[in-house]
Amino acid sequence: MSVRRLRPRPVPVVAVVAMLWAAALLLVAPSASMAGPVKGSLAVISVGDQGTGLVGAVAGRPFTVVVEARDPLGVPLAPSQSTTVRLSLVTGSGTLAGVLEGTIAKGTTRGTIAGATYAPFGNAVKLGVAVVSGTALSSTTTTINVAATAVKAQASPRSNLNVTDPGCPAPTPSSPVCGFLQLPNGGNGTVLMSVGSCDTILSCRTKSGTTARLVTAEVSLKDENGAPLYTPSAPATFVLACDKTLCGQGGVSSFPVTIDVTNTGAFTQVPDCPSKGVLGTGQTACRDTVQSTRDNAGDVYSVILFTYDIRGSYP
Repeated sequence: MSVRRLRPRPVPVVAVVAMLWAAALLLVAPSASMAGPVKGSLAVISVGDQGTGLVGAVAGRPFTVVVEARDPLGVPLAPSQSTTVRLSLVTGSGTLAGVLEGTIAKGTTRGTIAGATYAPFGNAVKLGVAVVSGTALSSTTTTINVAATAVKAQASPRSNLNVTDPGCPAPTPSSPVCGFLQLPNGGNGTVLMSVGSCDTILSCRTKSGTTARLVTAEVSLKDENGAPLYTPSAPATFVLACDKTLCGQGGVSSFPVTIDVTNTGAFTQVPDCPSKGVLGTGQTACRDTVQSTRDNAGDVYSVILFTYDIRGSYP
């Protein structure tokens, strides 16, 4: 009996080529929300609270995001058509709401999303920005901190200014740490004071489920000629107030304060002042234990003397 050899049927070359071409189309096809192949990318230029200009946002208040179109080399790109971008929440346990879209007008490189809100407050909130129509640009993300409260004031050299945040006029169990700024010799320009979360920045005092907050004061303490407005013998004053739920028992010296006078994350426990109202040799900040007090409500008010911008909390 003879055996018939079966020859394998050749695969049609045309079919293989067609399959490869289809795969290539899948790889380069843009998102349905973008017109044509990707021309570049989006970059976030700034995120700021609309009321104060604070970098980041304040819980429940409108903030603005400025975005820029860039070519593949990172150079600002002017889209050939009006391009709509949308803000989204990537990481964060809160709610992003309000105005979430903005436009990069044809022939310009930047656009603004104005009026978004986020609540509640917290740190390391990641936002995304993506094109929904117009020129195809790859999306981007940015991470911000959202303050609980913030206040802005205008300072003038040699003109007394006291700054109190109406969002935190006194410590309470729900707002356990507040800040007060006293500038007897004034300042130069905008003053910002905010109260926010310690999370991811500093390990703050926690008791019975209540956690201290981080208070930041930003102000220029030099006059219009660059001369210091404050000296060790005549410093500015930063008061940190702690609710009795956190600082309930013991004298004012029982509750140390951690500060950062460089705004670089170099937090250290503030030393005590050598005497009332003055800084010691080599000190840029100190705790005035003579002026610090516990009020009739049982809250602690720690008086910090300083000659630089400052932020601090209770560790």
